[in-house]
Amino acid sequence: MAAMSGLVALATTASLIALTGCGSQTAKTAALHPASASTSSPRGSGSGSVSVSGSGDRDRVSSASESAEETQSGITGGALFGGNYPLVSEEANLGRTLAIVRLYFFIGDTFPAQRYAKLMKGGRTVLVSLDSNGASYASIAAGDEDTAITAFLESVNQAAVQYNLGAIYFSFEHEPDNDAHRPLGSPAQFIQAWDHIHQLATSAHLDWNDGGRLHWVFILIHTSYTNWRASSFWPGPGEVDIVAADGYDSSGCGSAHQTGAPDTVTPDSLFDPLISFAAANGGLPVFLSEWGSDNIPSGVQADFITQMQTYVADQPEIAAALYWNTHVGNCDYQVNGDQASISAMATMGQSPALQGQLIPAG
Repeated sequence: MAAMSGLVALATTASLIALTGCGSQTAKTAALHPASASTSSPRGSGSGSVSVSGSGDRDRVSSASESAEETQSGITGGALFGGNYPLVSEEANLGRTLAIVRLYFFIGDTFPAQRYAKLMKGGRTVLVSLDSNGASYASIAAGDEDTAITAFLESVNQAAVQYNLGAIYFSFEHEPDNDAHRPLGSPAQFIQAWDHIHQLATSAHLDWNDGGRLHWVFILIHTSYTNWRASSFWPGPGEVDIVAADGYDSSGCGSAHQTGAPDTVTPDSLFDPLISFAAANGGLPVFLSEWGSDNIPSGVQADFITQMQTYVADQPEIAAALYWNTHVGNCDYQVNGDQASISAMATMGQSPALQGQLIPAG
């Protein structure tokens, strides 16, 4: 992210923390974008206690549908194991390199920043969000931001070519269902803006199925897949390659546990609606674009990571899982320094189902 964007985001984070008084998804997302705020399900407010079943890292059976998903996602051999940029510093402790890293930009930012170029040079692909710099969806759809957006798209595609990445992942305005994004326009106007940006890419032959490397990722808050909201923002399978969600097992960063509430949020309750939506809309592959757990009480985080390992292994639709390793305000999803959590994350990263790789460029 450009230096100015980072400064604005930090300032906004401080003000939001002061307003909310406790760690929350609002503060978490504000660390990325000053326009973003969302709420994740607290432990105790999910869809009930859902057991995580399955046989662990089962063999992924080859089929025509799975082959189609691999082509659509650009990934083969399982799911990509990844996280946001702060998780990169833990690679030595995890015993492996991340396969995919989550990055955030605004319209007008330059891609890539130098440190991000080093990521791709090391063989990691990236999931890139390009969010509005305050421009309305209507103005974006009208072409007012075309110069900046086209330059950004071309730079992302060129980075994939330069660093020999068979696929690179792009999302416009992650979490458009976020209430803080309402001033940008209606869901219908968001779709018009997405359509326009997608057309810019296709006209320049940047898409993976037209000579380029870009794969399009539609990202909502996980709760929106449980109701009508996902459909209201949906651009359609002709302009989306991968359906994704941001979801966490807590809100208020453990406050539910501090009052003795039961632990009812599991990977199933967070992400099953996402998988159902993807299946109903073209059988598209799925990314868990942000997931995480706090560690209140101690040990909960490691347990949730272990549950996620089983969940990803049992859901072949999942093509990537990216952990959000960040402490912002009172919300601490970091695994850094907690041996149980690091061990659980390392086990997940080394498990057979998380050995996905990019399909080499043709």
